[in-house]
Amino acid sequence: MGSNRVLVRFVWVAVIFLALIGIAVATRRTVVLLKPGGLSARNNPAAALDSAFADRRTLTLLHILPAMLFMVLGPLQFVRSLRAKYPYMHRWSGRVFLTASAIVGVTGLTLAFGKTIGGVDEKAAIVLFGSFFLIALAKGLWHALRREFAQHREWMLRGYAIGLAVATIRPIMATFFAVAVLRGHRPEPREFFGTAFWIGFTLQTIAAEIWINYTRPRAAAQIVGAAAEG
Repeated sequence: MGSNRVLVRFVWVAVIFLALIGIAVATRRTVVLLKPGGLSARNNPAAALDSAFADRRTLTLLHILPAMLFMVLGPLQFVRSLRAKYPYMHRWSGRVFLTASAIVGVTGLTLAFGKTIGGVDEKAAIVLFGSFFLIALAKGLWHALRREFAQHREWMLRGYAIGLAVATIRPIMATFFAVAVLRGHRPEPREFFGTAFWIGFTLQTIAAEIWINYTRPRAAAQIVGAAAEG
């Protein structure tokens, strides 16, 4: 039991940490788009990325502003005590979360079909996992409407994990940048952006499946217990 609590705590710390990264990235992007040059710096490694998003300012804002809601509301959907004590709040926050998620997914796919730093590799990763992101959330909603809460939980976990991969990708990119600098090379984002996207999305998808399988028996028992009490 002790090791189980430690693992759960570790997962929650990791999720919150990644969500904070996602919020920070979205906040920075919003500031750069609304106040060009406000965060500029000499030899800024994100200059090319800033320029690419600046060309599609409205679409990018429509993508990142709901993404902040996604990052904040996502973890709350999986807090069992909140679901049990405040089911009405859980349902309404879930509706807001799904609406924000749908906007994030659709605008993300739209952005992928435009100019990307990582070229075809990045586009392919976003299209594949972005499509699965929308499918996972749609299936999560479908199971919720049918009151199939075990399946609802699992598909929502898959969807949130994929969305959270956008935050996971940032440390991966930073690692590529650092390795290039340590080797005495000038970092060229186009050379590793696509790879970073594939690694981040794949790691998050695998992690979600591991967690779903690990927690499935306990989650099923909790759902049955809640239904019996209701």
